Amino acid sequence: MEGLTSSRTSGIFVGRIIVLIPQLDYCLIEQVTDGVLTEKGNPAPTQVEVLAARRAQEICYKREIARYVILTDSLGAVSMGIDGVRYLEPGKMHYASLFLDRIMKRAQNMRQSSRKVVNKAKPNKLQEEIYRLFTTNKSEIKLSESMLWQKIQMEMSVADGE
Repeated sequence: MEGLTSSRTSGIFVGRIIVLIPQLDYCLIEQVTDGVLTEKGNPAPTQVEVLAARRAQEICYKREIARYVILTDSLGAVSMGIDGVRYLEPGKMHYASLFLDRIMKRAQNMRQSSRKVVNKAKPNKLQEEIYRLFTTNKSEIKLSESMLWQKIQMEMSVADGE
């Protein structure tokens, strides 16, 4: 996307990796372009999941986290034999997928509103954060400083009846 209120897209297919470690107040979001398409030019989501699992493993090594579990909702990523990768069954909460889904849905919403809107409301701070996360090449953030993460946490508390 060219801007927060734009609906134009480029012809470059971009995959996104999200690594969340709530216990360390840590989030990595990174764009990837290599290996995100099959030989036929179709999206390769399993390959992106494998890249995400490997990236999470690198972060654990770098931060000297000896005991870790990397959760993925991709059976293909689990079958790659990466240490610590475990399958998260459907129906279980996958926070990284939820976080990424919120970012992608906002971008999708912006692309669907391609006609000119005369009195469009000014983007709020949450929308601005989501746009920054959507367009970043690579960012490491503290989850406690993310409005999106705080919103997800509040919604999960309400859903759990807390």
